[in-house]
Amino acid sequence: IPYADKITPEPILHNNARDTKADSIRNSYNSQFKVGIYGWRKKCLYILVMALMFMMIINLALTLWEGMGQLRIVPGGLQLLGQALVLDSLFSSSIKSRRGQPISIESSRNFSVSTRDEHGMLQSRLLLEVRDSRGVLLLGAADGAVTVGADSLIVASPAGVTLQTSAQTPLVKAPPSKQLMLESPTRSLQVYAGQNIALESRAGDISASCLTTFRLKSVAGAIRLDAPSIFMPKLKSALPLPPASPHGHDPHHQNIYQLC
Repeated sequence: IPYADKITPEPILHNNARDTKADSIRNSYNSQFKVGIYGWRKKCLYILVMALMFMMIINLALTLWEGMGQLRIVPGGLQLLGQALVLDSLFSSSIKSRRGQPISIESSRNFSVSTRDEHGMLQSRLLLEVRDSRGVLLLGAADGAVTVGADSLIVASPAGVTLQTSAQTPLVKAPPSKQLMLESPTRSLQVYAGQNIALESRAGDISASCLTTFRLKSVAGAIRLDAPSIFMPKLKSALPLPPASPHGHDPHHQNIYQLC
């Protein structure tokens, strides 16, 4: 065969030699392309993490020492100086103002107060109590009734008070030098009492007027008019005597009025 001396036979590699060559190629590739953070990048990352941890510790310490702005952590709860805006529900067992300072709760629409029992079920929608410095109840609002514990209830509205149902009270009086008016513009006004009803005017008159018939009725007693003078100016009189009568021209003669 011509030129046979120039052909170099290909060496035959065993499995061990192939594995060694693959490992050498892999090591050379890893040495050229390193994966991870090394050098000054790693140091900067550690410094940044340590700075963030230091700031978090300082912030937490200042929060516990000074509070979050106007909100401070005090023994037994939180103390708020100024106004607070609640965007969602507020759960609290007690809300108090500073000593000698009022508390104001304002809502643009509805203000709801709810209480729940030990099982988490809704127990009461609204229970409001207003007490004075001695603890005496001034105003109470519950599901069954509204209680006014003050000495007097004053309504300053020019339109007065509108009652949809009945009113039960032992005393209704007007302020000094003011008039008291009980009015039902379109329907009847009724006054009931289990025992007595007394109308008294100590320095003036009592007037009662109606459009049709005015009735005074006593079932088991009598109607008594006790006054020095009783006037009934529009009673009808009897027919006058004829001129031929002997009393026709008597100057002392008086007409006879009908009282039925």
